[in-house]
Amino acid sequence: MKSKLIITLILITTTLLAANEDHSIRKSMFFSLLTPGLGQIYNRDYTKAGIFLTTELIVIASYFRLNAETGWAINSYQQFAWNKAFIPINSSDEYYQLVQDFISSEDYNAGVINFARNVFLSANSPYYNPEQYYQYLEDYLIPPDLAWDWQLEKNWLQYRELRRNKQDLEIYKNFAFAAAILNRIVSVVDAAISARKIKKTHLLSNLNFQPDWQKKGVRIFYEYKF
Repeated sequence: MKSKLIITLILITTTLLAANEDHSIRKSMFFSLLTPGLGQIYNRDYTKAGIFLTTELIVIASYFRLNAETGWAINSYQQFAWNKAFIPINSSDEYYQLVQDFISSEDYNAGVINFARNVFLSANSPYYNPEQYYQYLEDYLIPPDLAWDWQLEKNWLQYRELRRNKQDLEIYKNFAFAAAILNRIVSVVDAAISARKIKKTHLLSNLNFQPDWQKKGVRIFYEYKF
């Protein structure tokens, strides 16, 4: 995999170096959008190219590493939940979140009943509706086949720690993805600025002045290649 990536980068670099001397801002931006650093190679700014390419490789490696660790973290808390509270493996994330927030389904159901009673059965509530009360319970109560009980608080706390570890890894993975996007944006902008400077330099280099002694003036010559 690494050897293929290196060969690909060498081929792309060779192609860029063989590009026409007439620099194109759009080309430099496109190359950097394709892979950060390629636009800098096109502009022959190899120091910046190395920085952007190295950053891209580090970010990509970090993303895939974090993605793998997230998978391991998910497997860890699912196995732990099954061993300690008989939570079915591969349950929905919403269900695992409830298991994280409440030590038992009985505790969760008590909260649901108390909330529904205050909202739908209280005479002072603007939402008083006994029929809606029973409908709410049917929609939100945990059924017996999905009941759980951590029994020991230390088991519950350990599970919560495993879940938080997975959630932290997902945040870090999102940061890595955002870093990859930012690296591209910065590379594209930098490549455009550098290419514009190069074009101005080429324009000035094609502009020549020659004194005209007979007419007591100056001749201006500009070379343009079609």
